[in-house]
Amino acid sequence: MKRQELIDAAIQVIQEDGIHQLSLAKIAEKVGITKPAIFYHFKNKQDLMMALTYFTVGEYEQTIAEEFEKIPENDALRHVHAFLKGNLRQLNDSELIKVHAASMEVLVSNDEATAVWRDVYNRELEKMTPEIGVVKADLLSVALDGMWYGAMCGVWEAKRAEAVVTYLEEIVNQG
Repeated sequence: MKRQELIDAAIQVIQEDGIHQLSLAKIAEKVGITKPAIFYHFKNKQDLMMALTYFTVGEYEQTIAEEFEKIPENDALRHVHAFLKGNLRQLNDSELIKVHAASMEVLVSNDEATAVWRDVYNRELEKMTPEIGVVKADLLSVALDGMWYGAMCGVWEAKRAEAVVTYLEEIVNQG
């Protein structure tokens, strides 16, 4: 049994039953172990929920970093383009959208998880603001947040996201 299997099981339970029905017993049942066996990997349910949060943040940041490396160093909007392309890539991944949806349920019920995501948000703004200014950086952030929300609710299509990202790139490229 690996930590990641328990995190994956927590994601499945949240998706099936909601965050308020999440229990270590349900997670143990999902992976076929006893509840006490979970404590080998996690101190408690809160520790498992934070592991889910950090897993989701890690996936998000890794994708943005991969896109950043693909962009030429002389691109004046390198962070902006990485942010847009990374988010677009993730919005095309239906499994990752499910992971983010589960993570968002943790976020709204957990102040520590909220603080983690707030830090991610602020780091992205700090990277983009020198390239395009605070207003355009805020515009990109809230536009992408809206696309994520729509994707998690099942009302947003990848083709629409690509068109919006292309338009946002046009906006930020206008001096």
